[in-house]
Amino acid sequence: MKVRFWGTRGSIPTPGPLTVRYGGNTACVEVRDQTNSLLVLDAGTGLRELGAALMNNDHPRPFSVDLLLSHLHWDHIQGIPFFRPAYDPKSSLRIRGPKQSRAMRELLGLGMDDPFFPVDLDDLPVQLEVTEMANGADEQIGKYRVRAASIFHPAPALAYRIEADGRSLVYATDTEDPFSGRTNPVIALAKDADMLIHDAQFLDSDFKPTWGHSTIQSAIDVAVKAGAKKLVLYHHDPDRSDDALDRIGKQAQAEAQEQARGMQVVVAREGLELAV
Repeated sequence: MKVRFWGTRGSIPTPGPLTVRYGGNTACVEVRDQTNSLLVLDAGTGLRELGAALMNNDHPRPFSVDLLLSHLHWDHIQGIPFFRPAYDPKSSLRIRGPKQSRAMRELLGLGMDDPFFPVDLDDLPVQLEVTEMANGADEQIGKYRVRAASIFHPAPALAYRIEADGRSLVYATDTEDPFSGRTNPVIALAKDADMLIHDAQFLDSDFKPTWGHSTIQSAIDVAVKAGAKKLVLYHHDPDRSDDALDRIGKQAQAEAQEQARGMQVVVAREGLELAV
């Protein structure tokens, strides 16, 4: 599989001179298998950039897009109204996410209802399908096998294990499970994964309990316990500058090597492409 990061920031977009290298768009990751089948992880503002790239480049049309949402907080869904393939009536967009107290399609539509946005969700020209996944779901989504696990966050949220081409990728953003006092489901989900993309919003010094996020150190600990081959630090704090992320990357790699020699640690940045 190939992975490209279109948005790596958490909470709110952070454009400006201090975030040029790692980017200011919120959560969005593109996944491709060897057949070039498209799977998208989260729909933050980075989804707009992905949509523009799809429209501007020589990609086969109509588009067929599977989109997995970790949860419905704003920084993970704001890109949907600005995803240009969603305005192509010949294309298809299949959105899946965690079960909610109300129908997910209804909740996604609230942010696009008048007076908040000029186009309702149900008026998008794309062939749209919205479905929910439960904890423990194990589904074939296009070319990908996807397993879901509920994670500890202030809103219903899922982490996903994605398998294709004999490789495994785990996407676990917005998880406070290392501090929940219960068994961490991400460790089992990421067992021997080739790549673990893990929430790393906080340092130990600025960790905020109950906010639903992990620290860099706890992300390393999860990766070590799971036996993941590569850890990608993700969902950066909006106040974290490029220079601070440079320092975090160097320190995290050194700490990981002390605990699991050979494990690679990468700090996610916009435009970064990785092979799984």
